[in-house]
Amino acid sequence: MIDAFEEISFPEHEYESIQNYLTKPGYCYATRVYKEIGKYKVEELYTAPWGDRLKIDEVKTYWKVSDRPFYDEMSDDEKIEIRKYSEDIGLPYEFIKFSRSTV
Repeated sequence: MIDAFEEISFPEHEYESIQNYLTKPGYCYATRVYKEIGKYKVEELYTAPWGDRLKIDEVKTYWKVSDRPFYDEMSDDEKIEIRKYSEDIGLPYEFIKFSRSTV
């Protein structure tokens, strides 16, 4: 059977961590920059690379990396990477919350 849902991508080294968050507390967050701005829509379903069906719960747009929730928990490398594809080139970025879909 072909899955009709678009795939949502994540760095492969984050798969296990994301799956752990989806199990407990039951949701996870991701940052989307540059070409992925506006790609993910609230209430829409997407397929994770490992096969889970994920539902977008929230999408929030920010212009400054320092405004991002959990900013203090980010590594300097993460801050630099997000800034490089958003704030440094005058573009916003999106902070999305997602969970496993039961549909």
